[in-house]
Amino acid sequence: MTDQSMLSDESAGKSKWYNAVDPITKLLFILDMALLSFAGTNLIMEAGLITAAFLLLVFSKISSTTVKALGFSLFLIFTMLVIQGLFYSKNQTVLFSVLGINFYKEGLMYATTLGSRVLVIILASGFFMVTTTISENAKYLEQSGLSYKTVYVLMSVCYILPEIMGNMRKIQQAQRVRGVNPQRTILQKLKSVLPVLIPLVIKTLDQSMTRSISLQLRGFDNPKRKALKADTHYRLAGMWHIGLTMIAVVLIGWKLWTKINGLF
Repeated sequence: MTDQSMLSDESAGKSKWYNAVDPITKLLFILDMALLSFAGTNLIMEAGLITAAFLLLVFSKISSTTVKALGFSLFLIFTMLVIQGLFYSKNQTVLFSVLGINFYKEGLMYATTLGSRVLVIILASGFFMVTTTISENAKYLEQSGLSYKTVYVLMSVCYILPEIMGNMRKIQQAQRVRGVNPQRTILQKLKSVLPVLIPLVIKTLDQSMTRSISLQLRGFDNPKRKALKADTHYRLAGMWHIGLTMIAVVLIGWKLWTKINGLF
């Protein structure tokens, strides 16, 4: 993430349907999807939420970062299935056996529910990340009344992980070109990450500091500076905010009510 991407519009070409949806609406959508997933325990409902979020992502665009996040999530879910299927505290019913090792129905159902929730959050968050540019977020938040310093801090926190991943790819490519740290197996890939982990974090933080100083020298922290104007006209933003917020409040209230009733 460069300072130019923080200040200029990154979206090029024709305007897509998701460009008419403001960032707050997308964030509220993520919140509602997560609350719906955690409010229910029905796997059919979870499958419906995963399908809806996946289709939304497909009809917008899919980035390599989203694919990698999904791959890591699927690996994590597989690990949860194995661990919970074997060691879940409420295991009673044997579902199947592999090489004499019993996997239990209760643990597998519990892990499947947790994994479904992870997928819902990853897919919904991926939709936000691939359809909302850094400059769009910065402009919208600043127009909402936040100071530029606050906006910059929020955007830096949100995008520090992609920046770390980008730096890591550059380091690994340089190592492969020089014949250092071959990465033919998973173990070799892990060994190549550990030696550069601390320098990688320090380099990323140093880049953030350099970018911050550059913006200050250009006067972007001046309280009299005019806020950047948004180039996109958002449709029915207020209505979406109210509707999605009401849904979130209802879901939170319903979940609290069921928890309270469960205590008595």
